[in-house]
Amino acid sequence: MKDFQFSVDLGGMISILSEHLYSSPDVFLRELIQNGADAISMRREQEKAFKDGEINITVVSGKSLTFTDNGIGLTEDEIHKFVSVIGQSSKRGDTSYIGRFGIGLLSCFIVTDEIVMRSRSLKNSACAVEWHGFADGRYSVTALDEDIPAGTQIMFSCKPGNERYFDAERLTEKARYYALPLPYPIFVSEQGRERVQANVLFGSRDGNTRKFMLETGKTVFGTDTDFIDYIPLESPTGLFSGAAYILPYTVSAAGGDKRHRIYLKNLLLTENGSSLLPEWAFFVRCIINTYRLRPTASREDFYKDKLLESAKEEISQCIAEYLERLSFSDSGLLAKIGELHGTALKSIACENERIFDIFMPYFTFETSFGTLTGEDITSHRRTVFYTSDIDTFRQIRPIFAEQDILLVNAGYVHVKELLLFASKQGIIDVQPLRENVIEDSLGDCFNEDRYEKLLAVFGEALSRYDCRVVMKSFTEQLACLYSPNADVQLKHDIERSKEKGDELFADMLDAFSEEIDEDAASVLYLNCANSLINRLSEVDDNEKLSTFAQILYVQSLISGGYPVYSKEMNIMNDNLIKLIEWGI
Repeated sequence: MKDFQFSVDLGGMISILSEHLYSSPDVFLRELIQNGADAISMRREQEKAFKDGEINITVVSGKSLTFTDNGIGLTEDEIHKFVSVIGQSSKRGDTSYIGRFGIGLLSCFIVTDEIVMRSRSLKNSACAVEWHGFADGRYSVTALDEDIPAGTQIMFSCKPGNERYFDAERLTEKARYYALPLPYPIFVSEQGRERVQANVLFGSRDGNTRKFMLETGKTVFGTDTDFIDYIPLESPTGLFSGAAYILPYTVSAAGGDKRHRIYLKNLLLTENGSSLLPEWAFFVRCIINTYRLRPTASREDFYKDKLLESAKEEISQCIAEYLERLSFSDSGLLAKIGELHGTALKSIACENERIFDIFMPYFTFETSFGTLTGEDITSHRRTVFYTSDIDTFRQIRPIFAEQDILLVNAGYVHVKELLLFASKQGIIDVQPLRENVIEDSLGDCFNEDRYEKLLAVFGEALSRYDCRVVMKSFTEQLACLYSPNADVQLKHDIERSKEKGDELFADMLDAFSEEIDEDAASVLYLNCANSLINRLSEVDDNEKLSTFAQILYVQSLISGGYPVYSKEMNIMNDNLIKLIEWGI
């Protein structure tokens, strides 16, 4: 049996790199920096006294680029083995480095058709070599007579259509973006321009670490305002280090700008923190550097493995422990974070016990006792009632306050879910507002005989609207209070639909109507403490009482925020006309 050797179509590989593996042609610069950084790190290991590693990028705008590092360099054998063989790595098996020279250099063919590389290796300093590669797969290696310093120099010209990638300002910005934490400098120069250090770490500590870190975060993320604070991210197992910056503006838990700066061995890997950060950490932007997590082939994300899960859990711990410490050391700052990011944090706290425990005391709620904090509510020792209807809450709030019953307005987003989560944790007893709860919260009327006729006439007048009448005592400014019944609401909706629908549709609606309880009724509570109700109790004219009954019925619908249709408005108008005719 004869063996054959695989061959690689270099043009096809370049197409794969540019169209599928890399997100932008700019990554050729990242690949060069990675290889240069690895070469410098290897030289520093071999030469313990070597401290002057640097990378230099020289550009002729729109035309050519020269990339130079003073790292360990390459021998001719290494060039044949590592540069000209796709997928071979001079660092394979050594977790201290991340470059794969063959693929890294190959990425330059996205923006050029021809590459010249010159290198002098410390392993064989007597002989410098030049590698000359072409996009069609050809390459040559020759010895150089020139005396060049140790390290590697890579030169190439711009492929037509890629001129924008050969710009000094763009290269400076991208080098800073890709290699901000690199412990040795990257300089960018162009003829007629001052040489610029791209990866300078902004600011000076001056003994004030917090100030330095906040200034660094502000510069890196380009915010106009200062971050609220920063959270040190230090892995107890050495998986990562960095900082999480608390945003000074409101963001959504689900959407919004979530860019981070996540570096692998001091070089940018990704802005997407979804694989590394907990979902609830939406209110921070992170700068993280890791040495041990494994990158994917494109080096734009991490492999999903147990090490990644461990790092994610440790980052979650760092952020959560910082917030927990704030609850003791600076509750004002924690309250500010809760206020600024309250809505989004509530969405997380509904499901995350740790976030609930941290922030629930600082959330605020609209209640029958005024605005209360979550701490006030969770320390309430009696049943907490809630209603999801804002208009209902506002209508009956004075009654519950008068009766010293805690009612929470759960018409706002996530409030109901928070209360139910607290109930599930056994912290408070929570009950939804039901008709019997409303009735039980109202006071009894002790002289009902006085209102017997009024109740009878009102009851007869409103029976056609499936509404019964009950006399109670509550806050005197309210004449009446309407409490809806779900079956009655459905019945009225069906009747309105039948009026507008065709015969076939009407038959279908009749079938639904048969399922409704015939005895279902809403309730109109009359207030015996109200002056208007007391004056009506003295009226003997049944027609006038019936007229007032219908007016108060519609008025209670309006004040309670319930649907009022043309039928109800006609009732109001017709009866108001009667009052005018009577001169009342």
